[in-house]
Amino acid sequence: MFSEAGLRLSDRFTRVATRDLAEARPAIETLQGAFVARPALARSAREQAVHVRAATCGNVAISTFQFGRTVEIEPQGLTGAVLVTTAIAGRAGLGTRHGLYGAQCGATFVSQEEDRPVFLYEPDTEVLKLRFDRSRFEAFSLKLHDEAPHGSLRFDYRMPSSEASHRWTTLLRFVVATVNASPSVMELASMEELLMMTLLNIQPSNYHVDQTSNAVKATPRQFRQAVEYINQHLEADIRLSDIADAASCSIRSLTRAFHLASDTTPMQYLHGLRLQRVRAELSQARLHDKTIADIAYHWGFRHLGEFNRKYREVFGETPSETRAVAGR
Repeated sequence: MFSEAGLRLSDRFTRVATRDLAEARPAIETLQGAFVARPALARSAREQAVHVRAATCGNVAISTFQFGRTVEIEPQGLTGAVLVTTAIAGRAGLGTRHGLYGAQCGATFVSQEEDRPVFLYEPDTEVLKLRFDRSRFEAFSLKLHDEAPHGSLRFDYRMPSSEASHRWTTLLRFVVATVNASPSVMELASMEELLMMTLLNIQPSNYHVDQTSNAVKATPRQFRQAVEYINQHLEADIRLSDIADAASCSIRSLTRAFHLASDTTPMQYLHGLRLQRVRAELSQARLHDKTIADIAYHWGFRHLGEFNRKYREVFGETPSETRAVAGR
């Protein structure tokens, strides 16, 4: 059976592992709200345990579900929520007021209360679910663009293209790997916004903005304010929206200003400064009681392999080589 193992939370996040769906219900409802379950009348020899893993990423609830049986699940608690479901293993299905749709591994559905979704699971089906607060999405969209959208946010229920699905699953692999690696607060602070910004950009909705239209330009003063804010808060939980707020401009205008000034993004600029702080600490012989991992973790780098790659790309040497020179 083909599966997206990179989208599965680690076993340390297990909340439920039981063959009794009734026993699993309280934990599932805590994570995803009330639901109606309609199991198939005939029990299958393929029946497995109900297995639920759950974590949080900022204000986003991340869960992996395997119901272990043929069952229809009708959510009853989607008020004020945006639920993004990606198939990890087996076959899944979605029934909405628009019709019935099958899904293979990697397929993604976006559900809201108005869609009246019913999810269809087989014994070997496993899905990754991200539950967002719709009001946070709407507030973030106001900060993202230069104009205010009209009405409540409404996403299309199916991800439209293989390119969009690829971008989304690539981001999900990064998010799940980060969560599985015990992320720092610095990483989690920006990850929710990264998820929201990506979904707003790739998934059709009534909040879609023409990216080719002219954004209001950030002034040189606003750019300086953004740079000053980043430098003053390097050890804090900085989000892209925090930087835009400090500069009194939209995220879109801020991003364009950084691109024009330094051919980078605000978050890349932030990460570059944090890499410089890591290098400065590695270059101090008196700090040799701290491990490279300790220093990297302090500055928000939890993927040591990726940290080493970026460090070498920027400085032309490994962190160990920097430390070795300092110790001579």
